[in-house]
Amino acid sequence: MSDAFRPLVVGAPRTGFTLLCSVLIHFCPMKPSKYALKNKIFKVLSHGLGDSISYRIKERFKSYGIDETLIYNPAFQFITGGPKWLDMAHPEQAVIRKYIGVKGLGDFTLNIKHPREILDNDDIVHSHSHPELWLNQAYYNDYTKFASVRNPSGTLNSSIFSINALTSEYIQRFVPEEKDNDSIRQELALYKFTDLDFFEGLVQHLKSYLEEFLAVQDAYHIMRWEDLIQKPVTTIIDLANASNILLTSAQAKDIWSKLGHLNLSGSHKHNFRQGKGIVNDWMNSMTNHHLKIMQAHGFDELSSRLGYGPIAFLDESRYTDFQKQIDGYIRQNKIYEDFPDKDLFTFAFNKSNLISDKYPFKRYDWKQATQIERSCFKDEAMAIDIWNTAEEAAIQINELLRDCLTLDFSTNDIAKDALDLLRTKYKSAFEDLSPGLFDRTLDTTDKLIYPQKLAS
Repeated sequence: MSDAFRPLVVGAPRTGFTLLCSVLIHFCPMKPSKYALKNKIFKVLSHGLGDSISYRIKERFKSYGIDETLIYNPAFQFITGGPKWLDMAHPEQAVIRKYIGVKGLGDFTLNIKHPREILDNDDIVHSHSHPELWLNQAYYNDYTKFASVRNPSGTLNSSIFSINALTSEYIQRFVPEEKDNDSIRQELALYKFTDLDFFEGLVQHLKSYLEEFLAVQDAYHIMRWEDLIQKPVTTIIDLANASNILLTSAQAKDIWSKLGHLNLSGSHKHNFRQGKGIVNDWMNSMTNHHLKIMQAHGFDELSSRLGYGPIAFLDESRYTDFQKQIDGYIRQNKIYEDFPDKDLFTFAFNKSNLISDKYPFKRYDWKQATQIERSCFKDEAMAIDIWNTAEEAAIQINELLRDCLTLDFSTNDIAKDALDLLRTKYKSAFEDLSPGLFDRTLDTTDKLIYPQKLAS
């Protein structure tokens, strides 16, 4: 499998990260698969049984009478759903962040650790974090490494207007369809632009990422978001060349036709802003107040090192009505907070990608496998109870996964014996949770070992 395609993508949020992954996923069928039998079995076990974590979380909420008001987007309910990174202190472990909220009670982020092999459940290992750390891990030496970049002004502007998956789930379920339009983004952006502490928190987080990335950028094949938008065919062919794949212009054009200016995030229905994805659109929203904050944090140099030149200030006489509104609030030292739907505002407030020390989130240390990272949940005792439930479930699935990684799956018969060992050790625990779950999952692994079963 030396010629297998093992892509690894890093990039700050809103830099074309999802688009880059979506291009690369089209290359995977063109190269040998990275999955040996052991990888396939690990993937089936972790996905088939890993849902036990979200299942237990939902059941525990139900014990409090919370069902219809639970905001837990399906994108976060499967085991690998959510932003991912390697644990800095223990890089043999991966961390995956979940966002969980309850209408009327607020929300919290829940981080869960698993063996890092779980990141390969996705065809493309991908992360917003620690571009240097990936390079220092021998485990990833034979991975082809890619990175997405974007003009920092455009990145921050897109972050301001973005709607996270938690908020998307809330909008889909609790906001009338006729009110689900761009005015929601505009109102949320007014707050984020006029609270300069918030904007500075975004700037500081992006600065930290870029300083680390720029020190190692030569180790990555870089895709500029602007290049993909303005010259998609050429850019996609360049990515194919970096992947040792011969791609025609017609093939590249076909790939872009399936990706350009579309929502690519499944149950997260608001990941793409309709009518946007326009190069330099930040000039119609951001103001010089924001550009001065960027400049004060060293973005003249950072932006130049990325190839975009120093901060470009705007002609204030040409401000749009939206920019004039923002400018007026800032000059009066006011923050836009006219939100009739407080739940929507709460869920939309960034719990990640933000240096948030100026905001009163509750923060907790790690247990063995889980951590409530940041919380504004009103019922602390309930949040901790949910956390304890997740901890127990995560420890259970991680024990099984680590056992799986130590077992031999070199031949079909040896693999069958290994699965029988796992069945004997773990079936009763998962059977108590969901009758038939373990057998259904292992029936799928049996079909990997004995493909003739697929025909029966």
